[in-house]
Amino acid sequence: MLTRLIYASEANQPLTSDIVQAIVDTARKWNVERNLTGMMVFDRRAFLQTLEGRREAVSEMFCRIATDRRHRRVLLLEVLPVDERLFPDWAMGFAATDALGREQLPRYGVNESFDPHALTAGAALGLLRRLAQHAA
Repeated sequence: MLTRLIYASEANQPLTSDIVQAIVDTARKWNVERNLTGMMVFDRRAFLQTLEGRREAVSEMFCRIATDRRHRRVLLLEVLPVDERLFPDWAMGFAATDALGREQLPRYGVNESFDPHALTAGAALGLLRRLAQHAA
């Protein structure tokens, strides 16, 4: 049985693009070792991410994130069993919200400032799926 988890968080301090890339690289390595897939979005200080895999692996990763002192305001938006992965090709896909264009963000409930804490799980997943088309 697979599990999908979606969460939002904030960085405790401003992050450079090099630091964000290091986070993505570490997540990819960790996820490959544990057969996790997913997609991460970052915009200035806010993260939105989904993780997919065995329930134990997803739970373990989320616990690491929730207790990581680099994050604050960690909010679980959704966790549920799923039959298939939506991001099977991504150990961790990554995109910034500007990859989509600010004019398209309001259709997902995102206003001028990206606050993933205000999104519904459905809107968050829709945004993640759309940005996956621009992911690296």
